[in-house]
Amino acid sequence: MAVPEALLKALRERGLDIGDVVDILAGISDIDPPVAAAAHAELAARAFREALSLVDRGDVVQSSEKLYKAAEEAVKALAIARGLNEAKEALSRGRWTVGLLDKAAQKLGDAAWRAWDAAYFLHVNGFHETRIDITHVKARIPLIEPLIREAEGLLHKP
Repeated sequence: MAVPEALLKALRERGLDIGDVVDILAGISDIDPPVAAAAHAELAARAFREALSLVDRGDVVQSSEKLYKAAEEAVKALAIARGLNEAKEALSRGRWTVGLLDKAAQKLGDAAWRAWDAAYFLHVNGFHETRIDITHVKARIPLIEPLIREAEGLLHKP
């Protein structure tokens, strides 16, 4: 079932997204970490597919943001699945911060760290500052994709 667009719009207006809702629900309803990790992994995979479609259309701004969102959700998924302290801190705060995501990505290993760094570059330079072109976006997809694939692996665990 897809999330209704009206709900997504209301969340965006409040500075939240569906990933934030997953975090909030996990905190108030004692959702098991594997379930929360799988939810974030699914969001990562969906955002990555959407980003690739936007790249094909040459949309620098939106593809940059979707790739960032994919990496963000993948880092959350893997951090939760591995029981990292950053995931526990995010749960206690009720939300993730860029600092927690950054620390978690570093702990997840070199490939995750490179993917996160590439995605954050796109978030700043492709989405916020709009000072790059589509070739910069395309060049970072091979760095981000392994992180997404690793997170997708959580969807296939029993």
